[in-house]
Amino acid sequence: MPFDPFGEEFFKRFLRYMKEFDQELKRMEKEFKVDFREFERTPGVAGFKIEIRDHGAGKPEVRVTRIGGPPAKIAPIVPQKVERPKLPEKMRKIKPISQMLETDVGKIERLDEVVLTMQVPGVRKEDVELRPLGNTLEVIARKPSGEAYFAAFELPPDVALNTRQVELKGEMLIISIPRRRRPPTRFR
Repeated sequence: MPFDPFGEEFFKRFLRYMKEFDQELKRMEKEFKVDFREFERTPGVAGFKIEIRDHGAGKPEVRVTRIGGPPAKIAPIVPQKVERPKLPEKMRKIKPISQMLETDVGKIERLDEVVLTMQVPGVRKEDVELRPLGNTLEVIARKPSGEAYFAAFELPPDVALNTRQVELKGEMLIISIPRRRRPPTRFR
């Protein structure tokens, strides 16, 4: 009969080694006064490195090296009440837009300014919102009924948006945006 390395004798020896290993762990638990079940309950960067070596003498050599300290107790996470930031008074009063209305818009580019026009009947000056997005200016003019006019204007890169002027003449919204001064060009 050929030799079977994983025969019945192998498993008997393996079980005997495992029993000796369990006994060694129990001995270490008493010697180091550590409950190994603690590692199951809380995470930590602590533990033991266990090396088992068999030099052919019939009894395995077990070397135990402690890694880190005892696991730290982790405090439970207490949920905290998150307060939402309060909106400015003007934004709390704004009704949601119920319908977008069509309107006539115009854009005039002059050497010293860009003039944007938009027909907005029934809108007050304080109900006009300007939103700069990159090189685009969005204009939203809200009526008290919840309807709104919307327009988006592409602006040249040399405008100074922070010095714009907004006027409402009758039903016409006029937005004047000055251009930054360019250095004079000299021709030869």
